[in-house]
Amino acid sequence: MGGKTWSKQEERFFWKTIVPQSPKAVKPSDRIHDWKVCAEIMQTEMGVNARRKYSKLMLFEHYFQNVQTGHRSPCAREFVVEHKRELGEFHERQMLDSMAGDSPASSTTDGSWDAERAC
Repeated sequence: MGGKTWSKQEERFFWKTIVPQSPKAVKPSDRIHDWKVCAEIMQTEMGVNARRKYSKLMLFEHYFQNVQTGHRSPCAREFVVEHKRELGEFHERQMLDSMAGDSPASSTTDGSWDAERAC
């Protein structure tokens, strides 16, 4: 990853505002903008504090480098750690929900729990 290091302000806005509505939002239902729109939002909101011209490719690469490759931008560490924790928790809930849905014998017809039938 080349170029200027992202500032703490850029990182905070990216991870707290942009990522939660991007194609990489933790919950699929929150993925309301593509990277192009996210770049436009970031450019507008950073205003005079923008240290670069944000593009869809730049935002995706920034996300990918920090989350997928393990390279962390110096000012992003706390945000990346939090995002990865949220991803893990979401996927764990999804897995548990799907496992619970796979065993209908674990509850009675009235919805109450039947421990003997669950085993």
